Amino acid sequence: MSKQGPFLGLVVLSSVFAVPAAGLASSASDTETAPVARITGMRVTDLAGSVHRLGIEDEVVPVALVFLDTECPIANKYAPRLNEIARAATQNGTQFFGVVSDPSTSATAAREHRAKYALEFPVLFDASGELAARLVPTTVPEAFVVDTKDRVAYRGRIDDRFVALGKQRASITSHDFADAIAAVASGAAPQDARTEPVGCMFEAWDGASIEESVTYHRDVAPLLAANCVECHRAGDVGPFALDTYDDVRRRAKMIAHVTRTRTMPPWFAADGYGHFRDERTLSRSQIDVLEAWAAAGAPEGDAANVTPPPTFPAQRWRLGEPDLVVEMPVDYEVPAAGEDIYRYFVIPNEFVDDQAVVAIDFRPGDPSVVHHCIAYMDWTGEARRSDDATPAPGFSVFGTQADAPDSKFDASGLDTTSQIAGWAPGTQPYVLPGGVAQRLKGGGDFVLEIHYHLSGTATTDRSALALYFADGPVERYTESLVIGTQNIDIAPGDPEYLRHVWMDVPSDMNVIDVSPHMHNLGRSVEVLATLPDGREEPLIRIDDWDFRWQGAYTYRTPVRLPAGSRIDAFFVFDNSSENVFNPSDPPIRVREGWRTFDEMCLFYFTVVPDEPEQAGGIYRAMFESFQRSGAPD
Repeated sequence: MSKQGPFLGLVVLSSVFAVPAAGLASSASDTETAPVARITGMRVTDLAGSVHRLGIEDEVVPVALVFLDTECPIANKYAPRLNEIARAATQNGTQFFGVVSDPSTSATAAREHRAKYALEFPVLFDASGELAARLVPTTVPEAFVVDTKDRVAYRGRIDDRFVALGKQRASITSHDFADAIAAVASGAAPQDARTEPVGCMFEAWDGASIEESVTYHRDVAPLLAANCVECHRAGDVGPFALDTYDDVRRRAKMIAHVTRTRTMPPWFAADGYGHFRDERTLSRSQIDVLEAWAAAGAPEGDAANVTPPPTFPAQRWRLGEPDLVVEMPVDYEVPAAGEDIYRYFVIPNEFVDDQAVVAIDFRPGDPSVVHHCIAYMDWTGEARRSDDATPAPGFSVFGTQADAPDSKFDASGLDTTSQIAGWAPGTQPYVLPGGVAQRLKGGGDFVLEIHYHLSGTATTDRSALALYFADGPVERYTESLVIGTQNIDIAPGDPEYLRHVWMDVPSDMNVIDVSPHMHNLGRSVEVLATLPDGREEPLIRIDDWDFRWQGAYTYRTPVRLPAGSRIDAFFVFDNSSENVFNPSDPPIRVREGWRTFDEMCLFYFTVVPDEPEQAGGIYRAMFESFQRSGAPD
């Protein structure tokens, strides 16, 4: 098998991921039939301006929320008890939030209320009613516990203090909310999935339309802070900032347009076809808010309701001081104009012995031009020879006639070039749980493949990768796999060239992330697994492939594939003149190759075998996939 060494020509973004600390092997939950919450991964803003991803931290965690009201006496009376519950929830790894969701309540009033009642936990300001629409509370206060499968494991009262309005027990006998949090945190189902809350009726959104009174300070700023500002701020990858009213007002119609067409935020995986950690999508109601605001003339609203701007880490490394920093050897000069640049920088590995990597972070030298980075290890010496043969720093094969070297495999069948990490704007560093690591063989060279998109002004870049090593025993290692075909021969004008590749799963494993890969002729890809009992497990589907926006997609929780499963990947290519990304006009015959006007048909995925000795068999099954023709059935 040739040309499978990934360090040359591959533009596929490896994910940074975390595996739930509760373990890799998933099992059926007692809450399997509970209603889906649809909140895990949702980006929200609290009253202090901090941005949170619900249910996502270093790992996927449960979420506890309680809907509050600034004027409900029953909700206010629970303030001290909620602080106690929140402290206990945080200690057992559960996110805890209050929620204020009322179009008649200003952010200022909500902040004053939080201070008056000394609430110690973050309070989310549900400006557009998105959380209320998804969870549908009926009462204030009403509590919810959402498990790591994004299911409502509990909803109802905080405890049994109130029998009815105006009737209060002398002593509390049932601590329903706290008990539900503790149960879900331990992986169990609450004793009661639903109780009847007592309090003020939740009627905040009855007959109310956010579109009638939407303003920047109350409605738009929190939405953009949660979903856009991380990239659209001074000095970052976004072409303009979106962190002030003036910045946003002058682009109101454009923001409405790119969100309505789903151009922004950039996310290409089809909804409902796999559940991923870093989903960057807006709901229909959130898009409606942006459109209504633009149509109303982008009103500012009361400046007293301004949401504090989000804060971002000031330190270079978000996980603290690394064990190893892999930095480009020199500043690379990025021109003001021209085609996008894919450049490979070679850095020697200073460690002779193998290392167990448990966390990785990446920092772009100039985030305004660094579109993404993929990090590889190369033990063949090919990358260094290519670098030595090029006068300028690094080397490039894209858009050239350079030949990519054949891959090489050692006696155990493992690839001697391997992908180890990747980064794109908004990507968080990964941290693996205790006992799980990524194996980094000693010696060789690190290779940083960096995609530069030019900004119109000349600059320099000196990006760096940070690695953190295990300080305890490692029980299992991740393995990087790829299935695909080199049998690609696309006739000019063919609008629907199909390839089908598949792999039998020889032993039990968990899939951590997936990364389809094609070039400019790619149109769509669908990957699914068929389990031994015949059930289908969708892994990913991308209906509108875009070579410029490739990425790895990390599952919220690993996908369990037992022995006897099968992975099928279906690729569609468009070599017609109707494909606006076609690099040839008129179209020409296209075959497999590394250059951007060649094509590739690959599907990368990271797995953790149940037993380390099973890795060899899994790799053999991977190699067998390349022996098939790839022709559709």
